[in-house]
Amino acid sequence: MTVRVCLEPGCPTLTRRTRCADHERAKDKARGTRQERGYGADHEARRAEWAPIVAQGGVQCWRCREVLDPALPWHLGHDDHDRTKYRGPECVPCNTATAGRSA
Repeated sequence: MTVRVCLEPGCPTLTRRTRCADHERAKDKARGTRQERGYGADHEARRAEWAPIVAQGGVQCWRCREVLDPALPWHLGHDDHDRTKYRGPECVPCNTATAGRSA
């Protein structure tokens, strides 16, 4: 892996990641806790309900409609405009492609 300068403006630290350790911690802290981001006990319970269904196969990603591979990781997707609503299982590429998008 290539060594490069930290992505934070003005930071001269060389790293093998995108940010140096100090800025990586600061960025993670700014994201908030799992619960603040909508991944508390309710989220875990809903995901646990879906897990055996996804494991059986045949479940479609709610966003792209492709069938989820039971052997691959998947996410429980939130509604893009109301994070209190769940839309269903979602493939990782679809979920991460929409992360941080505002309404």
